[in-house]
Order: sequence, then structure tokens, then C-alpha cells
Amino acid sequence: MGNLRTYLSTILFLITVSGLSQNLIDESRTRVNLSDDTSVVLYKAHTPEGGNVFHYLPVNMHISYRDRIPEISLVHFNEDGSNEAILHFLLTWGLSQSQEREVSELLEKQHGDSVIVAGPVMVDAAPESFLITGNDKIVMLLNRAMAQNSQVPLFPGSKLAASFRFRGEDADYILSMAEPDGGKTEGEIQMVFTYKTMVRDGYINKATDNQWSLTMSLETLFKLLRD
Repeated sequence: MGNLRTYLSTILFLITVSGLSQNLIDESRTRVNLSDDTSVVLYKAHTPEGGNVFHYLPVNMHISYRDRIPEISLVHFNEDGSNEAILHFLLTWGLSQSQEREVSELLEKQHGDSVIVAGPVMVDAAPESFLITGNDKIVMLLNRAMAQNSQVPLFPGSKLAASFRFRGEDADYILSMAEPDGGKTEGEIQMVFTYKTMVRDGYINKATDNQWSLTMSLETLFKLLRD
């Protein structure tokens, strides 16, 4: 109950006094490594109670699943002489409940049993927030064929939708990459975020801008298509 009361009062303070700012202490940045090799970066928030309230940066970008089915599709159209393919997928990020519990346990070893993991850092989308990078041919084709992409998700569990339309030889190539014996790629998908922390300057704290990115191998995406 004590932890819950502290958490609720902290949220009320952040909303009413800080205008939704989390007052993240820049020098408090810490990293914990989970048993599944997920690396989580966190900041401690300055609160009126002086408690150990932490927020984590976006982590664990992956293809979204619905009813245990990955939300990704590659459809081939070959009617009336056309040769087209449409690739569509949904991306999300965030920690599972069990991962959040493990983060709390690891932080408690460092800071005592008063630790609260109060969700993610409040982030914004960077000016260029969704990128497909690398020197592979498939990277060039994806960037050329991008038909739509939504804003990077700012909250865990929300989704980014991306669609790509390929024609002719490009369609043949993307289809071949999705075959069980398809070629490999070193390309990556990136989500880029911005966020603020408070830096001590003499007797006052000043807000400073930071950037954070998540990456996922394109090979992970094609492996789902091949399966």
C-alpha cells in the first residue's frame, strides 16, 4: 500500500506541478540486463517524497502479435499481366509484465526495496523517426517502395504500421527474399525518439534534449515471412 500511495502521489505531482514532465535526473541513468539478454536503460525521477521512482527508455522493438500470430504479410498480385507485391507489418515495443518485475528486482538490489518502476520515459518522435538503413539491395528497395508508415509509437503496446508496394523485378526480388532459401540481409529498422532530462547547473536544474533509438534486424522480419 505504501508503494502504491507513493506512486499515485508522484503521478499527481508530475501532472499538476511539472506539466507532465517526469523530471528525470540526468546523472541517474542506469542499465540493467535481464535474464533473456534484454538491456534496459532507466532514469530516476525527482519526486517530492525523494523515493526511488524509475522510468525506462523504449526497449524491445518487435513485430506485433495478435492471437499469437505475427502481424506481418506479403501478398503477391499477378493478374492481367501485372506483377506486384505488398508487404505490410506492425511494429511495437515495451516490456512484458514479467520483464518489468525482473527490472524491479534488479533495481531493488541496487537501491533497496522501495523501488518503483513507473512505466516508460515520456518520449516524442524525432524529426526522422522511422528509418531503414544499410547497404543491402533490399534496403534500397524498401525505401523506394515505402507507401505508408505511421508515427513511431510513443507508448508501449501501441503500434507503427508500415506498407511497401513492389512492382516488376522488385516484386520478384522481395518474394525471393521471403523464400526459405532466400538471401540474407544486414539491414536494420530504426525507431528514433527524443526525450528530456534535468541537468544540474549550479543551484538549478535545466532541461536538456536527448535522443534514443531502437533497432531491429531486417533479417528478423524476413525470418517471420519464411516461417
